[in-house]
Amino acid sequence: MEKHLLSKSTFIRSTQCLKSLYLHKNRSYLRDRLSAEQLAKFKRGTDFGILAHQLFPGGINLQPKSPSQYKKAIIATSEIISTGNDSCIYEASFQSDQVLIILDVLERKNGKLYAYEVKSSKAISPTYLKDAALQYYVIQNSGLEIEDFSIIYMNENYDHVEGDENKIDLGQLFIIKSVLPEIYELQAFITEHLPKAKETLFLKHSPEIEIGPHCNSPYPCDFIGHCWKNIPKI
Repeated sequence: MEKHLLSKSTFIRSTQCLKSLYLHKNRSYLRDRLSAEQLAKFKRGTDFGILAHQLFPGGINLQPKSPSQYKKAIIATSEIISTGNDSCIYEASFQSDQVLIILDVLERKNGKLYAYEVKSSKAISPTYLKDAALQYYVIQNSGLEIEDFSIIYMNENYDHVEGDENKIDLGQLFIIKSVLPEIYELQAFITEHLPKAKETLFLKHSPEIEIGPHCNSPYPCDFIGHCWKNIPKI
């Protein structure tokens, strides 16, 4: 199995800015330090994903503990699926077209596969749809047929006292929404953008991309300190 070139996060990074992708892969020492707020946000996302696993009890967690275990996780995912038994996998790993994805939840029900991606957000953003579309692309190209793909996100109308985890009503906290129609529409974008992202990784120099609003949208880039170093602070 060849080493992957892209993952979900690096693909999304590339859609925001190809220069950011290049720097991330080839000049990581130029990265800005993560703030405490950003680190806390990452942890909330992880915690929310683990909590969502309770919607699918009895699943098998195949999350790789380090990059060295990616191959093992991909093989383990394939072996469980190949049994044909109804089951649920947390953190199912797939690789195709040199892209690695780790899906939050893969459920086999009545012989059909259902994919779920969990987001600690109160709405489904265009970025989340691109993320889901990439995962669908990789899974389908690995030889599997996905019956449906849903995003699980927070119900903004659910009132819960933070810290009282024993009284969370999961049925009220989570919203599960199929995004398959949107994923279909984005497949052309995925197939068009992937080669550009891969080619960027092997450039001799970072691509010439001007700074602008995209540096902070949809996410604050962690190379702003480098790219904006010659811009006077107001």
